[in-house]
Amino acid sequence: MVHMKAILRTLALIACATLPLAAAAAEAPTPVPIATFFKKSATTGAALSPNGRFVAVRKLSPQGRTMLTVVDVAAGKSNAIANFTNADIDMFYWLSDQRLAFSLVNVDHGGDDGKPGLYSVDRDGKNRSFLSQTIVRKRSFSESDLVDHRYQSEITVHGFPPTKGDEMVVVEVRDGEHTLKRLSTVNGRTFPMRAPRGTYGWLLDVDGKTRIATALRGDRVNTYYLDRDDWRQIDSREQKAESSFNPLLYLDGAVYVRSRNGLDEAAVYRYDLATNAIVPQPLISAPGFDTDGYFIVSDKKMLGFRFTTDADATVWFDPWMKAVQQEVDQLLPGMVNNISRGRSSETPYVVIDTYSDIQNHAYILYNTETKHQTLLGETTPDIDTDKMAHMSMVRYKARDGLRIPVFLTLPNAGAQKNLPTVVLVGARPGHRSGIWQWNAEVQFLASRGYAVLQPEPRGVDGFGRAHILAGVKQAGRAVQDDIADAVKWAVAEGHTDPARVCIAGTGYGGYAAMMGLLRDPDIFRCGISWSGLTTYQDNPDDARLKDIKRPLLLAYGTDDEAVKYDTGLAFYKALKAGNPQAEWLEYTSTVDDWKTQKNRIDLWRRIEDFLGRQIGAK
Repeated sequence: MVHMKAILRTLALIACATLPLAAAAAEAPTPVPIATFFKKSATTGAALSPNGRFVAVRKLSPQGRTMLTVVDVAAGKSNAIANFTNADIDMFYWLSDQRLAFSLVNVDHGGDDGKPGLYSVDRDGKNRSFLSQTIVRKRSFSESDLVDHRYQSEITVHGFPPTKGDEMVVVEVRDGEHTLKRLSTVNGRTFPMRAPRGTYGWLLDVDGKTRIATALRGDRVNTYYLDRDDWRQIDSREQKAESSFNPLLYLDGAVYVRSRNGLDEAAVYRYDLATNAIVPQPLISAPGFDTDGYFIVSDKKMLGFRFTTDADATVWFDPWMKAVQQEVDQLLPGMVNNISRGRSSETPYVVIDTYSDIQNHAYILYNTETKHQTLLGETTPDIDTDKMAHMSMVRYKARDGLRIPVFLTLPNAGAQKNLPTVVLVGARPGHRSGIWQWNAEVQFLASRGYAVLQPEPRGVDGFGRAHILAGVKQAGRAVQDDIADAVKWAVAEGHTDPARVCIAGTGYGGYAAMMGLLRDPDIFRCGISWSGLTTYQDNPDDARLKDIKRPLLLAYGTDDEAVKYDTGLAFYKALKAGNPQAEWLEYTSTVDDWKTQKNRIDLWRRIEDFLGRQIGAK
């Protein structure tokens, strides 16, 4: 990939800017401050209204909270429509040209009225309605501000959007029973819908009618098709059956599904409702990856499909969108450029969400007729992309021959060989942790001179069924071997100094870091675990974690929910009794921390100090 060095920041025009190599070399290597990496994000999403005349933008308020604004495209004026002093906007999407839905998280007392849950509001900020309360876990002291890019997929996850802009389709759960209902976004009232009992998944057609329903009956998943006016069962199988499929879209009498269809890697197929079978030839596939993603639709058409390989990719079926994508990619080379349009657009505008490994997300309003570009905002506008490090994904061979993906990031300055190395392990078991995009933790470490490895060991999804099955009941065993083998590969390639390797992570990644020190103390010089699990899947080796002898930095929050503070502290005391090199940090989340990210910033300041003492420059 050819990488763009920077985006010229103006509100009227955005252009590529590449510094001359001689000038870059002469520039003094001033480290980017820690807070610049980890402070709260400035702009975290933008979406056009269905008619393309307004843009909803999620951005940081002057009070340090994430708010929702709407920009009138023609007038160029912006208006905050959901701005709380005691809560952050999380998800958001257009219900109609007039109305939006959004959810609130990180709610505290003492500010504006608000509680966690789902809301709707007119685009001028009036007629706000509380729709339903959501149970949201408390954010850990170490997490980012929880902004999320799923807003682009939200309207298509159930096929086409409802035709009535003042309604949503929801599942009501009472006493374990799922019931499909329509929810008024004006008054919060619900109305029954005709659907099979136990429906938890559904697809709407272009007329807003539920045509596909997925229901759970005992330990079986049943799939139904509304054929004329009767529900017809088209499939039934056990929940975790290898041959299962996931309906993604219903259009023109056909269903499009995600399935492995007897193969190792999942792809998108057409499902024939006449024969109740998957058409063998895949519509979309990505060799080496499971095709996970969502369809992009207008009000009446299937426009494209967006999915993730090493980075986001989009396949366009619509000729106009395909041509715009090619045009944008030429304007912003070396970037991932996710484009979106109002689903019944009356304007030539698209929104570009552009990013790369060295450039965090930036949001651009692009006029496809005049070619005028307007910067709506950037996620981390203070980051100097010239000081960021490039990332690549490769696959190395584990000791049993399995090919394991790993994301490698090398510092962009100084020596490129024999580097001190940090291995970052994903927070959630079975979920991939790496993607080719800007990552605050990775870029911070690289800016301090460390090579960064993000292995995707066996058991992680997204890389085929065989990769998943190889990790069954292998946490702390073969999974750890894969992580250790990533280091051996990096040493053999000349990237890593074998005497200066640290393993780190949060959640499951913290557990893997500690297990790495226990199993492979000859490979890992030190470990870091913040909010890390101290046991997983009743692994017999878990009791031995307190026998770790290598330096280990532990950090826990007094109000963490995933791993209780008392559990972490008890583990530290047991470890410290036999390991004087164990270190302890504790944090308490506050309202101020939600605004300033001060706990997260302090954590990484302490991590920088710990790494410097253990594996830093000789």
